[in-house]
Amino acid sequence: MIILVNHKINDPATFWKSAQDNLPNLPEANVQRVLQALPNTDMTEATCLWEAADIATLDSYLRSKVGSTSKETYYEVNTANSIGLPA
Repeated sequence: MIILVNHKINDPATFWKSAQDNLPNLPEANVQRVLQALPNTDMTEATCLWEAADIATLDSYLRSKVGSTSKETYYEVNTANSIGLPA
């Protein structure tokens, strides 16, 4: 499943350090990969496109990696009607 995640980041240094440390270890725990990470200029918000088994699995994975450094909103992408998704 492709999942879009909007991150509101309250501790950018810790959040992005965790991303650098953990993303190279994917796939892990039914989270296959991050397809795109699109941070804003001050790194306090980001929109990311993930491939994971489901939203609950991805949320559990993110909580284990970034803890309380951010709050997320999620939605499943309608891949049949999307344009430009990475292969």
